[in-house]
Amino acid sequence: MALLLTSVISTVPIPAPRLRFSNIVLLAAILTLPVQLLAQNGANVSKEDDCGPAHLKTCLKDVLNDQAGIFTSPLRINKGDLPWLLPLAGATGLALAYDEDALREVGPPAHGRTLIDVGDAVSGFGSPEATLGEAGVLYAIGAVTKDQKLRRTGILGVEAIVDVSIVTEAIKLATNRQRPNQGDGSGDFWAGGASNYSLDSSFPSGHTSSSWALARVVASEYHGWLPKVGAYSFASLISANRITSRSHFPSDVVVGSALGYLVGGYVVRHHSDASQQSSLVVLPVYDGSSRSYGVAVSFTPHTPRWLGSSQ
Repeated sequence: MALLLTSVISTVPIPAPRLRFSNIVLLAAILTLPVQLLAQNGANVSKEDDCGPAHLKTCLKDVLNDQAGIFTSPLRINKGDLPWLLPLAGATGLALAYDEDALREVGPPAHGRTLIDVGDAVSGFGSPEATLGEAGVLYAIGAVTKDQKLRRTGILGVEAIVDVSIVTEAIKLATNRQRPNQGDGSGDFWAGGASNYSLDSSFPSGHTSSSWALARVVASEYHGWLPKVGAYSFASLISANRITSRSHFPSDVVVGSALGYLVGGYVVRHHSDASQQSSLVVLPVYDGSSRSYGVAVSFTPHTPRWLGSSQ
């Protein structure tokens, strides 16, 4: 099934009076850009010169191909996406409607200085720079210990973080949303027009998208419950602390989490050995010239390349 991050926020009732119609239209347009996550298994995994320090050109090519697929994703919307689109749109709409209320529940900045400081310290581990370093550590450990799977996980993590950072920054530039500690704290989009333009807007959260992208890669590469719990707990902790530190509104975190999770999955499906699952396909065949029927059977076994392979 193809998964597309889009938004139909314009169809979701938004009771918050500060949420202008123009903002809703802008968000609907922006959130339609990323992310088509095709259910093609191992689309780009067959090449011998995989992305890595010795093949940086391949890494660049992978990222460019990923961006082309992500930003053309609206062209591939289909009804099979609805089970993911509708809940995501509803969650985003609700978060936008109650952003200010949620931050008021956290408490005023003057009375929550410790909570803000802790949130800043913890969420720092989820920044794009930090997560790139964490993925790099995974690669280094894998290289030193000759653990090909761990090394590959590090490479995929870097690719996913780079991919999602590009998408996140593009949306930030397009939305230009004020952070909770800016203006009157309402999180307006383009509050001052083009005359008050920020390169570090609030929507969506870059820390959140990067941490969820890395978590998705790790959880996808290692199928036991412990790596999954650890990876997603890390990403969830970063997400929560971006709100408690008053660096982002809940809607920034909701969309950032979805971006990271989906882009991470995109990278795994297109570049990971783990995405090459065994498959059995049976298709009906009709020969018009002989008016005969039959079936075509195709079986593809799964052979992980990381077992005993080297780059």
